[in-house]
Amino acid sequence: MKKLTILTISLIVLSQISYSQKSYKFYNKQDSIDFNHYRMIMTKGYQYTVRNGLLFRELVDSSYQEKENFIDYDSAYTLQKQIQKFEYYIREQSEDYTTGKQLNNTDKYDTITHISFEGRDLKRLPIFKILRCKNLNEIELVNTSVKKIPWLLNWSLFKLDSLETFRIYNHAPNKQLKFSKNTKVSELVYRDSPYSPIPKKFHKLENVKEIDFARNDFRKDAKFHLEKLEQLEHLNLSRNNIDLKNLAEDTVQNLKYIVLSFNNLTTIPKEIGLLKDLVDLQFAENDIKSDLIHPSLGSLTNLEVLSFYKNDLDSLPTFIFNLKKLKELDLYYNEIEIIPEELGNLKNLERLYVAHNRFYSIPESIGELKSLKEFYIHHNRISYLPESIANLKQITDFHIHKNYFQGFPEFILNFKKLQDLDISFNEIHKFPPELVNLNQLKYLWMRGITFEASGEEEAEELKNTLETLQKNGVKISIEMDQTINQNSETTDLQLVE
Repeated sequence: MKKLTILTISLIVLSQISYSQKSYKFYNKQDSIDFNHYRMIMTKGYQYTVRNGLLFRELVDSSYQEKENFIDYDSAYTLQKQIQKFEYYIREQSEDYTTGKQLNNTDKYDTITHISFEGRDLKRLPIFKILRCKNLNEIELVNTSVKKIPWLLNWSLFKLDSLETFRIYNHAPNKQLKFSKNTKVSELVYRDSPYSPIPKKFHKLENVKEIDFARNDFRKDAKFHLEKLEQLEHLNLSRNNIDLKNLAEDTVQNLKYIVLSFNNLTTIPKEIGLLKDLVDLQFAENDIKSDLIHPSLGSLTNLEVLSFYKNDLDSLPTFIFNLKKLKELDLYYNEIEIIPEELGNLKNLERLYVAHNRFYSIPESIGELKSLKEFYIHHNRISYLPESIANLKQITDFHIHKNYFQGFPEFILNFKKLQDLDISFNEIHKFPPELVNLNQLKYLWMRGITFEASGEEEAEELKNTLETLQKNGVKISIEMDQTINQNSETTDLQLVE
């Protein structure tokens, strides 16, 4: 029996941590008390805050360092997660913006393009100083109590024609911001204000094209009257609690982009069919079920992007495959077991994300998707792909990790435009030297794989292939501990960051 030479591959994880300061809205006082109690248990009495993008730690209650007085970390974590709450972020003023204080101490008004006001004490804008900023493009309000956006900002006499954007974050609790008529502003951002009602008369921004109402906890009975905004094209309502039926009925029908992620949606009603001009529709992180999607979704024939990321789909309604202009279909993290042959109808598809499902196979019609560039099928149960997949000549990104492939899929060598390949955690023990002919390859992921060679010659070939790929500039996500005939040596490879 020939002695096998084993190349053991282990994963190196390189990560960069960034911090954002979260806050929570609770629906009763006791929930707030309990949540903070469990947090103190988990942090052992420390409080973490973010200032200027840096994380600071401060001991606020040393009694929580006495473990015997409290439940363990895991129990505290479990109980804390069960508390109903609404998550949002505490915003800091944007860097490089002129602050309200700086505005009061300058005479160079013509150089000011972006102003940021901050503080609960601010209830009224210094309107006449603002009007002197003839090149002003944006006004930002952070954590203020401003009651009204004055109509003077729109008065042609002052020629403030460059003002295009209002950004409001963390508006004062129970203080309703009121807008006045404005025909110049094209973008409105009102985020992270879960204790305040919908801004009053915001539809008086007659020519607004983009509205971002994310993370405000607007409820199902909220009325937006968006039908009055005839120029509106982009609408972000993520992290609210919106009634989709009511929204569709009172929304301008030429809307093109809408984000409804994190809205606790379970159904898609027939009224979605009213939005005939939609190009991009995002349903990520909801609880939508396959049998509760109305067929009118299939009438949105202008759709180019459709996302059901992290929902409760267990099958794909066939009317989805009527959306022949689709360029991106995101079905990540569902419970789908079968993709129907109708997939081949989506001939304009460029990005297909079906990872983290329960697929055993991909239909033969996959070969019809000749525009496909990104194909992610990782974390499924696939051991075989149809021969027609070799027709996908435009593929740049192909991820098949954590499936049941037995051996290197040779059709990959047909993907001449391939840039990013992940074959990790499969039963792959060899790869062909022709891999070096994929001249556009930039990233090769081979984590959790043990390569086997039937002798020194084959082991050397594997090693040389990896080294050639590295010399060609390919970043390889492995650390290789190569053992040949009991001799141990380490080969340095360029690692993915």
